[in-house]
Amino acid sequence: MFGYSTPGVYFEWQDAAAHNIRPARVDIAGFVGIAERGPLHRPKRIESWNQFISTFGRHTTQGFLAYAVQGFFANGGQTCWVVRVADPAWAAPAKLDIVADEFDGRMVRLTAASEGVWSHKLDVTVLRLGKRFSLILRLPDGTQEVWRDLTLEEYETDARGRQQNKEERFIETLLSPPEPAELAPFDPRSEPPRGSLLVRAKVLGRGEREANIPELVALAAPVTKRMAGGRDGLRTLGPEHISGNGAPSDMLWGLATLEKVSEISIVAIPDIMPAPFSRPQHPPKPRPDCADLSAAPIELRTEDDPDHPWMSAPPPVLQLQRELVAHCERFKNRVAILDARLEDRIPQAVVAWRREFDSSYAALYHPWLRVADPLGRPGTLRAMPPSGHVAGIYARVEALTGAHKPPANELVELARDISVAVDDPQHGYLNDNRVNVIRAIPGRGLRVAGARTLSSDSQWRYVNVRRLLIMLERAIDTQTQWLVFEPNDPALWRAVERVVRSFLDRVWQAGMLEGATAAEAYYATCNATTNPSAEVEAGRIITMIGVQPPWPAEFVVARIGKTESGIEIL
Repeated sequence: MFGYSTPGVYFEWQDAAAHNIRPARVDIAGFVGIAERGPLHRPKRIESWNQFISTFGRHTTQGFLAYAVQGFFANGGQTCWVVRVADPAWAAPAKLDIVADEFDGRMVRLTAASEGVWSHKLDVTVLRLGKRFSLILRLPDGTQEVWRDLTLEEYETDARGRQQNKEERFIETLLSPPEPAELAPFDPRSEPPRGSLLVRAKVLGRGEREANIPELVALAAPVTKRMAGGRDGLRTLGPEHISGNGAPSDMLWGLATLEKVSEISIVAIPDIMPAPFSRPQHPPKPRPDCADLSAAPIELRTEDDPDHPWMSAPPPVLQLQRELVAHCERFKNRVAILDARLEDRIPQAVVAWRREFDSSYAALYHPWLRVADPLGRPGTLRAMPPSGHVAGIYARVEALTGAHKPPANELVELARDISVAVDDPQHGYLNDNRVNVIRAIPGRGLRVAGARTLSSDSQWRYVNVRRLLIMLERAIDTQTQWLVFEPNDPALWRAVERVVRSFLDRVWQAGMLEGATAAEAYYATCNATTNPSAEVEAGRIITMIGVQPPWPAEFVVARIGKTESGIEIL
């Protein structure tokens, strides 16, 4: 403000707010797979490993999703979207009815917050105090919720039996939260969500009792019982539930649900691979009516058994990986991380598999990692696909340096070993055939030693080139929306060119573009040449942009020659 001494009217001119473009995030991953619990076929934004546990549970023998997400966060990932898959026609939540004489013939039906057999391990303890009661929910992993002084009365009643204010301790209101807005982002600064993360409650009349639902009679002394009737929906899980192709027209399944999440830039489906989890099958116990032990009938395993296979047949790995790559090629703003098959232990087999793909929107990694398995004995290592850990490395490299840096020569955290050792000749053969190798390097740990896409086009050979272009495109696209309905004239053209050039110049000065000068690193043209009258009349504005991405120093050569004066390094 200027200092004014003479009374009067003064005009102060201010420039309009500048339209500056900032680099966009391309570190957000999307995972699709099998989880212990959580919402089915609905993407959830996850900001930490602890949030994943509270939403989707811990590791399970049926799939790799929890291992992959844990590896993502351990290697530098900050945000991901997770989709739990199952057959919705078969999956079902467990239930339990709580009844007592003091409830005037009514009962409370507890329904697990999500489908699956996980709630069969949920201990429900009820302590009745007249017409009020307390509810304690416990899982074996230590998860616990305590709800005190609950009532079945939705309204307070006076001495004459008239309804007054709403009852704050009404069980339905407290335990059953309102449905969140679809794809609502998670804000760690917001208040924790209302309601139970484990169960939903519904007050019913005694006439609504169902014979197949277990019953808990509330007493003055604590009574504990478990829920029953849950189904995972994994035995009938098919490829259509994972990819979403073949879902009904009014539904979205699996990978197709991520089409609605625009901020995703990395996609991985570790559960495309069949989980090699199996425990020794004990022989059937001898029966007195069977003279021959071999003739004893074998008891069929059900979904209550945590060791049951998650699919009745092996998943079509090639079909699902092709659909994942097609998904990324269709949207052109995300990259697929593919896992090599565990059974392909020799380089020739891996390369034969790689030849099924040719895309700059995908990268293949070999071999599998071996990680500590919390489901096994102490010290047990479990083989798992590397895609989750690699996605975390993508995010780590972007956060520390930028999307222009190849996500290679980086340490793989939370992995103890690799399933197959790769030597130098094998590594060279795999690298020439666009397979990214993870190697155990003495003194340096496990390292990602490759950054190539699956494209045969040399212009798109490296992962960082594709990711850099995705970042630039996303930043310019999302931050130039102010152009819509502006007058399409030379003044607007100059403004667009100025804003885009300013952004590209900052990107170049940050080292994200190659070139000794700005002219060598990028160009942006928006004038009468790019916008002839036909384009203007059609309501379009065209800007031509070109950039020179940095190429990685994939081969560092030190030439040593002998001269008359001695040894010289060139």
